[in-house]
Amino acid sequence: MFSENTMNFYYFMMNKQLIYSFRKYLMLLVCICTTLIVQAQTESEVAYREELKAVEAKLREGRFQEGLQLLDDITAKYPEVADIYYAKSLILGQRGNYDEAVQNAALAYDKSKHMFYANHLLELYKSKKDLAKGIELLQDLKVKYPEHEGLNRELLILYAENKQLDQAQKLYGKLTSANPSDTLHLVMSEVYINSKDFTSAKKILTKLDGKTMIPDVYGYLGYIHANENKPKEALAVIERGIKRTNDKSLYLDLADTYKNMGKTEPMYTALKIAFDASEVVFWDKYKFIMGLMNEEQILSDDKMQLLANSLVARHPDILEGQILKGELLWKGGNAAEARSVFLNVVSSNPRYINAWRLVINTDLGLGQADEAIKHGLEGLKYNPNNPQLLYFTSLGFAGKQDYESSKGMLETALNYSENENNYLRSLIYGSLGDLYHELKMENMSDAAYDEAIALDSLNVSALNNYAYYLAVRKKDLEKAADFSKRSIEIEPNSATYMDTYAWVLFQQGEYQEALKWIEEAVKLNKTSAVLLEHYGDILSKLNREKDALVQWQKALDIEIKSESKGSFAKIQQKIKEKKYVE
Repeated sequence: MFSENTMNFYYFMMNKQLIYSFRKYLMLLVCICTTLIVQAQTESEVAYREELKAVEAKLREGRFQEGLQLLDDITAKYPEVADIYYAKSLILGQRGNYDEAVQNAALAYDKSKHMFYANHLLELYKSKKDLAKGIELLQDLKVKYPEHEGLNRELLILYAENKQLDQAQKLYGKLTSANPSDTLHLVMSEVYINSKDFTSAKKILTKLDGKTMIPDVYGYLGYIHANENKPKEALAVIERGIKRTNDKSLYLDLADTYKNMGKTEPMYTALKIAFDASEVVFWDKYKFIMGLMNEEQILSDDKMQLLANSLVARHPDILEGQILKGELLWKGGNAAEARSVFLNVVSSNPRYINAWRLVINTDLGLGQADEAIKHGLEGLKYNPNNPQLLYFTSLGFAGKQDYESSKGMLETALNYSENENNYLRSLIYGSLGDLYHELKMENMSDAAYDEAIALDSLNVSALNNYAYYLAVRKKDLEKAADFSKRSIEIEPNSATYMDTYAWVLFQQGEYQEALKWIEEAVKLNKTSAVLLEHYGDILSKLNREKDALVQWQKALDIEIKSESKGSFAKIQQKIKEKKYVE
């Protein structure tokens, strides 16, 4: 089955395939160039500020390749300016071109020998898992900054990640013999923990227990005890740390221990203390609550909402907290309130792509296609030609059955999606397949679906819809059966996908097998006129005319109640003739 009408399908697809993780490099790149321009305005000798503004303009328009070309031109004029190489590196890195990003970052560092650029280069090495280069860079920096303790800590960790534990131990021994510190001991214990050498880590940490004011010592010890299946010892050391340091972040460790023990109420109590404390780092709280959201329900929706509300109250300027609050409101059925939260986010930062997406989705969830279009177009004013916003805005036009406008949006999204991930490109192609079908452009529809599935073999909507349309057209039925079976394997409890498979089998003349699948589908959804009509059709082919009439009548009753009457006349005719009409 495709859907009872096109609008319902788009709402269904929107709810089933929310994209929670899009790259937001446009906002970042604009900020990068804006920062460089500000620096140029404060340094009169730098003559490239106007040219950087031109780069910013290209990025705002989504013309990243042209922006990079402008940076190349600027580099040719000012080959010794580290900032330009840094900007190019950031853009290339955000677009996933790590090799060229590293080359430009290395040039920025080589031109300046500044720690700022070294940090960026180091992060790229770590992203590429080129730990040997990272170690080499840190060793070079240590020569220039011999008293920089942070370099030693980072070097210890990289040695361990690069499976050079012996080198880490030698460095640790050398450093502790010269100038031991609780921080250095903590870092080495972390190295041991990451290497799963809990005994060595515990040995270091136990010496600090009750003496140090560093809260992580108690958190790490708690983690080790929990790993040893000693929850009481874990609780005791964390509580000892809280008493010793009065650091509220340890309540997150306490909550984690209670969670592993299956003690929900004390876990929530500990979380409340941590979330109500402004001094506890936002991202530590955020990571914890996101972990809870990704697991089976541990806390009630109301308690999760209270934690999110506290997160926003204590950290009002961090927009990710507001997004989280809105998502929980939406999950709890408060779509209008969730939309208000998301709108507040985009008013604070109109280049926050994910927030615009959520605004549009809540509009569609509320059945307000006009609002979805309005908000989509507003988002595109601030983020021109952004393929994500073009895609979601197209759903608003499709919801109004304005297929030509929706198609135009999707085709534009495709044109600007070259550097997007395959998941989004597959969604765009899949939606184009749907629209081309509605517009009777069957060859283009088939080609779009093929491309969608080639890009993402798990695009369940494309698999199902393509299979259904092939079945309706009685074309490539073996291919349709294959795609339909794959959609059921991905989502085995979908009545829609079972119905599609039943209809493919029906077109293949496999009526008894089709009956099995349509009956399974109807068990899951007894209120779909399409399913019940198909049920009657299959029964009729099996010469069970009375049973077929019962199912057709049920479908007709649903059509009348829903006032959609999309198949009213067709079902009425079947009942009248008491047989399936080809």
